[in-house]
Amino acid sequence: MGDAIMPAMFSEDIKALTACQGKRILVIGDVMLDEYHWCDVKRISPEAPVPVCSVKYTTLVPGGAANVAHNVGALASQAHLIGVIGEDSSGDKLQQAIKQGEGVTTHFIRVKNRPTILKSRIIAHHQQVVRVDREDSSPFSLSLQRQVYAQFVRVLPNVDAVILSDYAKGLLTTAFTKQVIAACQKQGIPVIVDPKGQDYRKYKGASLLTPNFGEFTLAIKKELTSESDIFDAGQKLRHKLQLAGLLITRSEKGMSLITPNQPKIDIPTRAKEVSDITGAGDTVIATLSIALAAKLPLAMAAHLANAAAGVVVGKVGTASLTLAELGHALDDDERYFTA
Repeated sequence: MGDAIMPAMFSEDIKALTACQGKRILVIGDVMLDEYHWCDVKRISPEAPVPVCSVKYTTLVPGGAANVAHNVGALASQAHLIGVIGEDSSGDKLQQAIKQGEGVTTHFIRVKNRPTILKSRIIAHHQQVVRVDREDSSPFSLSLQRQVYAQFVRVLPNVDAVILSDYAKGLLTTAFTKQVIAACQKQGIPVIVDPKGQDYRKYKGASLLTPNFGEFTLAIKKELTSESDIFDAGQKLRHKLQLAGLLITRSEKGMSLITPNQPKIDIPTRAKEVSDITGAGDTVIATLSIALAAKLPLAMAAHLANAAAGVVVGKVGTASLTLAELGHALDDDERYFTA
């Protein structure tokens, strides 16, 4: 069921990077702050059989939907980021972290009764030891959803594509998500979704979904034992949701792209060394959306996203990459580059 892509078909990928510059991408979803405490470990605690982590320094980076927007900006495009943060120090820190990057305009709504989502990670000798989450993932109130939607409607006419970054933290409820997708359809703007949960019906009518393999099997509620099973289940889901395409990320197996009336396209992983997969999905959807906004073919967009993912998984922590790094990654493999 899987078709291997002939390398020559994508010898023009590098030239497509020029078309990817300066696109305007609206990112809406669950924003959060990623906090990393970089530590040394030299002993075990006398209180419990756990390592004592001595913090050397702390870094703060945008997380969740904010990391998607950060990736868009790093790739020489303009991101408009819509989300909700609390009136707290984490919200202040998130805004400062976003300002340290380029190409992101925030349209945040700040609230008193809901904390900014904070994910704190303890990293010892470049290995994550534990993660501590501070969050309220209950559904947003209708009043707050209306405020967010008003921001969305105001920004929508000025963008080339929309990303829904769903981390199931309360913003992208079923009703709200359907309303956003309908508005995009009305204006002919592509919608790319990083989905979450077991019920994908709220994403019906989107352009493209990018679940990982575990999320995909959870959504279809079926164990898949062969490539033909994956293709059949993917086509059924794509047809049911009226999608232009379904891109399943599969860790060491790369990606599988499913589109109407075509065989499954399997794209092998480009990662040379895997240090940390944190935020790799954010890089994939950012790259895809920019490429689709540039009106590149879906298969080519998927190859660019795959190359981008291969770069960021080699970095420790929530990471992004530049358009130049993506170009170098393509240049490193002559199968995808013609000088």
